[in-house]
Amino acid sequence: MTDRPPITRRGALLAWIGAGASATAACSGDHGRATTPEPANVMSFGAVGDGKADDTAAIANAVRSRGEHVSLFFPPGVYRVTSFPELPDFATVTGAGADLSVLMHEGDGALFVLRGKQRVSFARIGVFVTKSAGAAALLSNSFRCSFDAVTLRGNHIGENFPKYQEQRGLILDENTGGTSLINCDINNFGVGLTVKCIQNYVTNCKFATNHVSVLGSGNNHTAGLSITNTEFVSDEDPRSTKTHIWVDGAANDWFLTNIWFEGCDIAADIGANGGGPAQFGLVNAKVAARKTGIALNYCRQPYLANVSFDDDTGQTTGPRALAVDPQGCPDGIALGLISGTSDDLPFSAFPEGWTAITRHGNLGGRVLTPTTMMAPTVADSPAAAPVLTDPGGGYWQLTVDSSGNLATRSLGHTPPR
Repeated sequence: MTDRPPITRRGALLAWIGAGASATAACSGDHGRATTPEPANVMSFGAVGDGKADDTAAIANAVRSRGEHVSLFFPPGVYRVTSFPELPDFATVTGAGADLSVLMHEGDGALFVLRGKQRVSFARIGVFVTKSAGAAALLSNSFRCSFDAVTLRGNHIGENFPKYQEQRGLILDENTGGTSLINCDINNFGVGLTVKCIQNYVTNCKFATNHVSVLGSGNNHTAGLSITNTEFVSDEDPRSTKTHIWVDGAANDWFLTNIWFEGCDIAADIGANGGGPAQFGLVNAKVAARKTGIALNYCRQPYLANVSFDDDTGQTTGPRALAVDPQGCPDGIALGLISGTSDDLPFSAFPEGWTAITRHGNLGGRVLTPTTMMAPTVADSPAAAPVLTDPGGGYWQLTVDSSGNLATRSLGHTPPR
């Protein structure tokens, strides 16, 4: 018997690809190329889209016509509906654009309801919720569903508060996971996005004029969210927006990166009642608020980096940039936090157990490096010489004369700049 060389991972992969290609070619030769059916145009089933006619039944007919493989298309128009039919796994609902193809939801509860569904997608379509207790979408125990270039809009504004405080945009609960919101707008709701599960994703989105933009709820260590490249904005009316991010109790991980906050009493209100996120990270953010920028009430592992706090009141006395409860958040990390209304965030803003590195010094831990940030490995200027602290809290800078003799120069008790 002839010895055969062992099959490497690369060889096995090439063999597998070759077998797949042969099988595909054989199928193509036998049955022709498979094609994806065109989406069902709802107007072909009687939908009018003039904002006056009730298009609920026509849309239901369009869904039924596709059986288990539902793909719908909404041409430009405003479609009045009171409900939406149940969608199967892998269904797609698309329009001509979020502001061109709009479903005007005049029913109670949520328009789109997904329970136990997989990979249902919505794209380039808008939903306008009219009733005070209505909602745009509810996902329960559903996975890998997506919203791409979708606009969800309610009726809430400061002037009519609290009439529409119960309106909801998108609700994620019952272990729903892997939901992605990309290039979406969620505006004018009592609560824009409600999260009761982990882990879901928001990217390149905008939340505008919601009383609460994002609510992490449940107090059961479950709610979590990842938000990137997203802005939270509102107007100057204090009735319009109370909080942009509110985690109301024990929750899971919250990761926020490249975020813009403005137009609110509190930009992020994290934890309450002895419970909060396992982790809360805010990196690369601009925070403007009327009362408090970031309120850390309870959190196991808070991490703040490269955050700029600004005034959003126009008053002489600006808001409190950072409020940390020393009992609920006894330790954490803060790097490079700056203020647009004062010289720097004072160390008094951080509890004793925190590690904070600001523009003018460090708090927490043992500092084993020079406190002057401009000190290189070889100091060409006497001003860049190392600085040490004495047991009494005084600062001393090393000096050297032309003979190499070392001495110290007192800098007092103020951290050097």
